[in-house]
Amino acid sequence: MSKLPALLLPAGLLSLCLLSAPPASALRSGGKPLLPRPGLLRTVFRGQLGLVADYFWILTINRVGISQSALDHRDIYYYADLTTDLDPRFAKVYTFAGITIPIHLGREHYANANESTQLLRKGVLNVPEDERTQFQLAYNLMFFHHQYKEAGDIIMGLSKRPNAPPWYTALATRLYAQSGDFDTSMSLAEMMRDSAEDDESRAYYERRIQEILQERVLRQLDSVVARYRENHGKLPASMEALIEPGLLTQLPEDPLGGHFYLADDGRTYSTASKFRLEVIYDERAADGTRIVPHPRNPETDGHATGIP
Repeated sequence: MSKLPALLLPAGLLSLCLLSAPPASALRSGGKPLLPRPGLLRTVFRGQLGLVADYFWILTINRVGISQSALDHRDIYYYADLTTDLDPRFAKVYTFAGITIPIHLGREHYANANESTQLLRKGVLNVPEDERTQFQLAYNLMFFHHQYKEAGDIIMGLSKRPNAPPWYTALATRLYAQSGDFDTSMSLAEMMRDSAEDDESRAYYERRIQEILQERVLRQLDSVVARYRENHGKLPASMEALIEPGLLTQLPEDPLGGHFYLADDGRTYSTASKFRLEVIYDERAADGTRIVPHPRNPETDGHATGIP
């Protein structure tokens, strides 16, 4: 008669006692929590890997509950990484840990963003059908790493799935424009306009095309302003001051019919558009993102420089 069932009972009781006890501080080695090697666990618990993965998943949750410092939050990565080594298709671990690993240090600085993104990339590789993991990876790329092109590629891929919300495509065009890939952004917007089945959608993407063209011009003007500031040590007094040899021969026209002006944040804006075509982050928002109007519109407060 096999002794395995008899051995499983005390092992199960021991696990229950360990899990019911308050989580203790992790033993450390080389700046990391001291955890067993995945290969050893696979060998010892070959027939019970699912249970072992669940055990380390619970430990991962415990780490989240007791984490207070940036180092504590980084430890979550190692527990989640071990859990998903044992069960690579444990999709919930990737998103749960990926969201909780980064910690805000203040002044828009975050610790452990690289560990979070590394875990999410692992999730996308092992559970490619999981939309939440892909979206969270795209969020990390645009919020922490400012890798807008790759984030746009992910969102664009998600937009092609059945029942995908229509705003996925709109977000992708914004991300491509913010990355400077205006050709891809334009092609995507034109495709969506031409394939639109209703007037409202068609008008939306027609407007987006003009916004992309406008953002391309604004990027060029930002570059000219930066060169002026480098040459003169200050911002130009007006947009017309940019018309000098080596900078501009004339001010470009606004594709949306407005006037370009320079705000005192050193960036150029248009009176025809309330927003720049980019994603702006605000830690006060629930998801960390908020599109905010540009500063000091001359048509509303008259404080910007270079009012036409």
